[in-house]
Amino acid sequence: MDINIGETLFIIVGAAISISVGELVSWFLVYRNAEYKDLVSRIETAVAKYNKEKESFVKETNAKNQEKRLAQIESQIKGLNYEMTFKKMISNAAVAILSIVTINSIGNYYSGIVVAKLPFEPFWILQQITHRGLNGEDLTDCSYIFIYILSALVFKTNIQKIFGLEGPKMPFGPGGPQPSLFKQ
Repeated sequence: MDINIGETLFIIVGAAISISVGELVSWFLVYRNAEYKDLVSRIETAVAKYNKEKESFVKETNAKNQEKRLAQIESQIKGLNYEMTFKKMISNAAVAILSIVTINSIGNYYSGIVVAKLPFEPFWILQQITHRGLNGEDLTDCSYIFIYILSALVFKTNIQKIFGLEGPKMPFGPGGPQPSLFKQ
């Protein structure tokens, strides 16, 4: 089966355009607002305060007071993070709708068309994505959706880094800090 590189490039460009428009929508709805910038500043201040408090943590003296202060700062960071998530919710919904429309549009045209040939046979979970909508038994054939997903992941990450749309870094994961972090 012949692979047309132009079709593959069209999918990659489509993903790049879709992600760029999605990030533009996010910038317009969220990132350019003064409220968002103030929230980022408050999060960064709280994270710096948390890191400073954590570095100066002493087990013996005033351990209870320090643990309480850390817990208060953690609570403040979690609240600010929740607020940030809420502010991004509408933007994320708009970007999701845009992505669904793009995937459907590309899918209508490329349904059943092999757009790439994989140099390996993917494991069974990945086969559901790489071979989606294709007829035939050759599992190295690749459908449009796999190329689109990979391209979208690469472009989204890079666009966010280039334009500074990543958001503030949290000192701990979504579940909060590890409880054994301070106890020994």
